[in-house]
Amino acid sequence: MPDTAPSPDPLPSTDVGPTPLDRAVLWGGAPVLGALVAYGLLRLAGWMTTLPWAPFQGPARLVDDLLGERGLLGVVICGVVGALVGAAFASHALRDIAVVTVDRGSATLVLRDERTELDRDRVAAVLVDRKDLVVLGRRDDADDADDAPVVELAHLRTELATERLESAFRAHGWPWCDADPSAGEFRRWVAGDPALPPSADAVLRARAAMLDAGKTADVAALRRELARLDVVVRDVDKVQHWRPATTPPG
Repeated sequence: MPDTAPSPDPLPSTDVGPTPLDRAVLWGGAPVLGALVAYGLLRLAGWMTTLPWAPFQGPARLVDDLLGERGLLGVVICGVVGALVGAAFASHALRDIAVVTVDRGSATLVLRDERTELDRDRVAAVLVDRKDLVVLGRRDDADDADDAPVVELAHLRTELATERLESAFRAHGWPWCDADPSAGEFRRWVAGDPALPPSADAVLRARAAMLDAGKTADVAALRRELARLDVVVRDVDKVQHWRPATTPPG
């Protein structure tokens, strides 16, 4: 059962996102590592040109001609290019870490350019399912919020420590769970399953194709479509498992 344990006193909102250590490691380490790798590739290219039997002679000679024979200038250029590549990697990696802001009445989840707003009154459970933050509750578009089925309101890979998320949500009285309260109802999707709500099977077919193709944005969009059809889905090694939305407690 969810453990709300609300704090007796109002607290300022809590932000959970990249830590100073995360930023220091990425912004400080990635450019340095990129420069070192680039220098190593420059040395490797020069060495390969002395071995007629070595593969990739064309690219190796091109790199050696452009940079290897320029001495210190070539090393500097190579290091700068490597550092820029490392900085680009750091920027991309930081974008893949979500920022979660929680207070007593609402929560905001931001990942890349996607922003999800959550109303505490509609949330039934918050949990982490294998590195993914999952929020279960009643949809905003439901005609009767009290009787609406409990579906997934949010499901995203945050790259944040579970302990930090749990601490933030518990501190503000949100219903944190260690696991999905209805986890035992999940079943492996089989095409044509008569237990599925109308049209949900077609969505799951399309989503299976998107999973195989690695189209994460489409996979997420179809997950939201399934929620509108009162179906909760989770993926285990690219295999879809589903369960029907649950009846709200009480």
